[in-house]
Amino acid sequence: MKKVALIIGHSKSSQGASNKKYGTTEFQFNEPLAHSVAEKLILEGYEPIVIYRTCSYAKLPGKVNQTEADIAVSFHCNAFNEKSNGSETLYYKHSSKGFLLASCIQEQVVKCLGLKDRGLKPCVASHKGKAGDRGGLLLQKTSMPCVIVEPFFIDSDASLELANHKFEELSEAYTKGVVSYLRG
Repeated sequence: MKKVALIIGHSKSSQGASNKKYGTTEFQFNEPLAHSVAEKLILEGYEPIVIYRTCSYAKLPGKVNQTEADIAVSFHCNAFNEKSNGSETLYYKHSSKGFLLASCIQEQVVKCLGLKDRGLKPCVASHKGKAGDRGGLLLQKTSMPCVIVEPFFIDSDASLELANHKFEELSEAYTKGVVSYLRG
């Protein structure tokens, strides 16, 4: 049985970006989303492993690698100026499998939410502090194809409202993307 690591972006003590109007953080949105995807993956015949960030970011790749999963998906949300919108998926620049996994999930998320397709973003850890670094350490240091999904901008009221309204569909989109990749 193939294993899928589902990494909840951020943690209870460091919740990531938030929405001013609703007070919702990345962690608050993504924790139930990851569990919903896990339930759907079980029904598809896969073994999901939900990972909480209970360690430093530097140690997170090791924690993910210990699962011996076949792939890893990290749940996040973008934030910028309360007006930007769109969906994007990050992958390790030198991973053709990561690129393919990112493509499968991005296609489904864009189809689901209907937001601007911001595309696939290649990342690498050596770009620390520069463009192309976002999540580079996790993406590069995991032993399996790993992606970071940013389905919408959480600081945009309209985007958060849409994501909340389409929560189940978004969970299904992640699941379809993962299944599409794993079934080739």
